[in-house]
Amino acid sequence: MPFKKKVITIDEEGLRQAEAIAEEKITLLQSAMKEAEKHIHIDDFKAFSKDFTAYTTEKIKAKNEALTDLNLSDDKILNLLEINLNALYELQVQFEENNTKLYFDKDGSPYTKVNKEPFIRYTKNEEENKRLEAFQYLIVSLEEIAKHTHVYKGEVARLTSNAVVFDLRLNKWRINPMSFR
Repeated sequence: MPFKKKVITIDEEGLRQAEAIAEEKITLLQSAMKEAEKHIHIDDFKAFSKDFTAYTTEKIKAKNEALTDLNLSDDKILNLLEINLNALYELQVQFEENNTKLYFDKDGSPYTKVNKEPFIRYTKNEEENKRLEAFQYLIVSLEEIAKHTHVYKGEVARLTSNAVVFDLRLNKWRINPMSFR
């Protein structure tokens, strides 16, 4: 029978943090869109997401062609129109600092994806599969024994060389992935 890798553990907290960071990227884009829509209408989300201020400036210039014909710099045009894009620039900086990749669906709407693989730890060979299975049986047995008598959870960790530990924060048993190195 060929080896089939099994999940040792999933870093749920790390995954939630990565998803929150990804969601923050969308929130920053939405905030930038609200800020830009005070001055222009956005019809290309992808182009807007590449550079908020440049996109907004170009749209403002297109809307005010008479000022563009005067050969003025972008800053002078914005100053004459009394438009301040500093808030948009700050949002652009925060947006670019967020390393989450932004995707666009067929309608042009933005979304993000979080790769879950870096947060999942797998077994590497059949020996680790057997070890994982033994630890899982131990956990099931401990939960069953706890129904009938008190189990000193800290002692179980010590007795198993920290291979099986009780996570007080989550109030559940877990297998220590460090025992699979």
